Amino acid sequence: MVFLFVFQVNVFAAAPAVGTITSSNITTAPNVALSITTTFTDADGWQNLKEAYLLISTSTTTLTNSCYLYYDQNLNLLYLRNDTNTAWLGGFKPGTANTIENTYVKLNCASSTATGSSSTLTVKWNITFKSTYSGKIYDTYLSAVDDTAGVAPLVKKGTCIVNNSPVLGTITPSSGTKLPSTSISFTTTYTDADGWANLKEAYLLISTATTALTNSCYLYYDQNANLLYLRDDTNSSWGTGYTPGSASILENSYIKLDCATITVTGSTNTLTIKWSITFKPAYSGKLYNTYLSVKDDVDKTVVLTKKGTITVNTTPVNGTVTPSSGTGQANVYQNFTTTYTDADGWQNIQYVYFLINSSTSAAQCFEGYYNQNTNLLYLRDDNGSSTWLGGYTPGSSNIIENSFGKLDCSKTTISGSGTTLTINWQVALKSPFTGAKKTYLYVRDDVNT
Repeated sequence: MVFLFVFQVNVFAAAPAVGTITSSNITTAPNVALSITTTFTDADGWQNLKEAYLLISTSTTTLTNSCYLYYDQNLNLLYLRNDTNTAWLGGFKPGTANTIENTYVKLNCASSTATGSSSTLTVKWNITFKSTYSGKIYDTYLSAVDDTAGVAPLVKKGTCIVNNSPVLGTITPSSGTKLPSTSISFTTTYTDADGWANLKEAYLLISTATTALTNSCYLYYDQNANLLYLRDDTNSSWGTGYTPGSASILENSYIKLDCATITVTGSTNTLTIKWSITFKPAYSGKLYNTYLSVKDDVDKTVVLTKKGTITVNTTPVNGTVTPSSGTGQANVYQNFTTTYTDADGWQNIQYVYFLINSSTSAAQCFEGYYNQNTNLLYLRDDNGSSTWLGGYTPGSSNIIENSFGKLDCSKTTISGSGTTLTINWQVALKSPFTGAKKTYLYVRDDVNT
């Protein structure tokens, strides 16, 4: 008797798996060829893999108008999904002189390769993203199907930024002098090849340095939210944002921003902002640099860059001479009191002159010079050249003299209060310097006005 035993053996095929994308975080510009390496595995051998997919999109459901690639391992053919997600384009072998493209991406088959080793299939895709696909952060996904219909669904493997860097434009005016407490219009531009709407943040800084953000004029426009902001004095907060054109005022201790007269416009690749700024007296008396900065929607940033200068200043004014008239004796000291004023504060005065002569000529006369920043006194030489004699502190035991006059520093005093600088000059005019003379004053401030 023969016994026949029948054994049923179930053989289960291993499911495919997706591997890696190199690199997992990609940053590229449009219209630049990019090589992306992907791997797919199957425990039954790489030859058991039928289809390998690479999707670069915002989600696994966003297959229209996207970058969706497919490699048929059995046929050794490359494909790209069309814009409407209704058909696969191409069907060309890796290494052949063919290009597959839709509106958003181009696949160069000649520079794409597919190789297998043991359980791993490696596909190198040579991709060029078009400008239409630029300006976003995308996710990268892999998927695979094997010969027995085993599926590894789309799995996120990283990110891909396709982006043109934003570019700083211009500021108008790029130089000049402006008065405090007067509304001033500044026009700034920012550009992005991905379109002006891809710009996220636009900045204008008017300060002495990019690090001088406290107690400054630092402005920010959020393009996505359409809101204007001004940095506070302590550089700790942007505060509340207001819409351009709204009846709102943004201000700190140094500037005031009139939102009602601010306009923001976008055209093609350029964002233009017209800022309406009033500098307060506290910000007057200096030469500032103007800086621009910009950030786009994928957080690509152009740091603060100098674009010009602006002087915020009140012109200093000559005051009085006391006595304003009279008669003096040669070689006898006499006190003359002169005043000079600056609305930005007497400390903003750089230097002053006191001239005694029959005309404004500086030759063969008495012309005293006080440098307020260095606290030193001088006297012009006989020839009225650029040579100054002396350089002594008021109150010091020094006498400065030329052939026509002398200045006693020990009895010359300086005082400042509020906006006024007062100097008591102790002057003796020498015998050659006789006749009717006039007195003249000159003042210059720290920004050379």
